[in-house]
Amino acid sequence: MPEDYRIRRILQFVETDPTRTVVELAQLVNLSSSRLGHLFRLQVGVDLDSFLRNARLDKAADLLRQTELSIKEIAAEVGYQHTSSFDRGFRQKFEIEPADYRRKNRV
Repeated sequence: MPEDYRIRRILQFVETDPTRTVVELAQLVNLSSSRLGHLFRLQVGVDLDSFLRNARLDKAADLLRQTELSIKEIAAEVGYQHTSSFDRGFRQKFEIEPADYRRKNRV
């Protein structure tokens, strides 16, 4: 399987389910997680962990705008085990608390 094809598959997998881990993604394209990380960085220009974190937080932002799920439920839905980690990551990316983001961006 060509390397660029593997990376395109990873992008598709992350788009449909950003909660997958690097290990799971590597298994899906039959690579070691370190090799996948190296190829991903070369072809996409960002490390895979950062890409996954951003994809999860973008999905969380969509859920905050479009659903009535609680922040705790949204954190779990996008792969965070602890709400405090989710809150911290969300604030770093969007520079606003998740609850305030929801109030300001409700669809």
